[in-house]
Amino acid sequence: MSRFLASILVPVLLLLCLFTCAAAEGEEWLSSGDFTYRVKSDGTAVLTGYTGKREDLVIPARFDGIAVTAIGAEAFKGKASLVTVTLPETIIEIGDYAFFRCENLTYVNLPAGIREIGRNPFASCSLDCLDLAPGHPSLALEDGVLYSLPDQRLVACSVSRPKGAFTVPEGIRIIGASAFYECKTLTGLTLPDTVTSIGKKAFYQCSLLKAINLPDSISYLGDGAFNGCSSLRSLTCPDTVTEIGTSAFEDCVSLEELILPEGATSIGDRAFFNCSSLTSVELPEDITSIGQNTFAECKNLRRIVLPDEVTYIGGGAFLNCYALSEINIPEDVSYIGTGAFYKCTSLEELDLPDDCFYIGSAAFLGCTSLKRLTLPGMLNAVSAEAFAGCAFEELELPSRITSIGDRAFLGCVSLTAIEIPGRVTSIGEQAFYGCRSLKEVILPDSLTDVASSAFDQCIALENLPDLSGLSGPD
Repeated sequence: MSRFLASILVPVLLLLCLFTCAAAEGEEWLSSGDFTYRVKSDGTAVLTGYTGKREDLVIPARFDGIAVTAIGAEAFKGKASLVTVTLPETIIEIGDYAFFRCENLTYVNLPAGIREIGRNPFASCSLDCLDLAPGHPSLALEDGVLYSLPDQRLVACSVSRPKGAFTVPEGIRIIGASAFYECKTLTGLTLPDTVTSIGKKAFYQCSLLKAINLPDSISYLGDGAFNGCSSLRSLTCPDTVTEIGTSAFEDCVSLEELILPEGATSIGDRAFFNCSSLTSVELPEDITSIGQNTFAECKNLRRIVLPDEVTYIGGGAFLNCYALSEINIPEDVSYIGTGAFYKCTSLEELDLPDDCFYIGSAAFLGCTSLKRLTLPGMLNAVSAEAFAGCAFEELELPSRITSIGDRAFLGCVSLTAIEIPGRVTSIGEQAFYGCRSLKEVILPDSLTDVASSAFDQCIALENLPDLSGLSGPD
């Protein structure tokens, strides 16, 4: 770059930097009494926070002469002191979760000027009175349930709604995020064919919800949609659903029967975490991965059929599935994550496909009934604690293995013999600790690092060579 060009560019860049900083300063929060706010590009104010402790709060129409037109996302989050809130007529927008966890809030008015309302602004409140301006052009309120008319969305259910089942009106397209959040009065739900999506945490902790129909019009179940619906016993997902979100059915502890859609291609992490009444699951054919903790803590899950397309089993996928005794590992699985089958104490035998190149730490730790295991030929290393506590008497280690991690076979009390492959250079701390039936170990010349505790408490082991020259520092 020439000096002339640099002499031009440097001042320009400095000006741009100053302009950017000035713009950023314009976004800074300002304060007016107990309120914080920022000024939008149209010159009006967004209320962003409140530091006061009033029970009955009247929000002013102006801050320092600037019209207040919006309540920002989570602006009053967790303000337990609030009992009533009166909004000014200048308000045209209420942001996502604006009054989230205002647990003592019982009254809010909704002025006629409101045109946009975000994700349930009143989730986890005690609202028994939403005061809606008559003939409101954008909102509707019926039997304690608030609707947004422009996007045909069910926004919020207040505690004033009578206990029992509820039928969503025809024409509603969206059950909004957190719409029935912690609704303790909802026992059943009927959805019309116009509903196409159920938002994030829509029925979160609806602990009395026992039954729900999902019409064929639905294509999306959001993250945590039914998380904590502890009374829900059965559910059929329509074939139109292609994605089941993260934690969608987490803690549905009464769920005994689940029919998943044939067209589903994605199931999120923790989707069925702690569905402790599930005994059997068949997954759709197009599922390619089992995510992190997807079936963790499903303590009564006895059988699961994995589709042939599955290539990935995430960390903790079947963690603490104590009853799991029947599972297939498809031929194309190449990755089994950390703790994937941790304490699957009923699992007796398993064949892992040859192309699986990675088995994470503690993947089969505590599988105390696992007597027969075929390891994949492509495996390069035995991870830490990978098979600790397993019950096999013999195990053939693949020839490609170059290392055996710390506590990899700790407490494998039935193991009688093991041949360490010729490429292994290191054996970690307590790798075979407490393998009290281990009588024979064949070691390769390739070893360069063997932990001094690698074979501790192997009381039946005789004629083990002196490995002190290969031991690293304690």
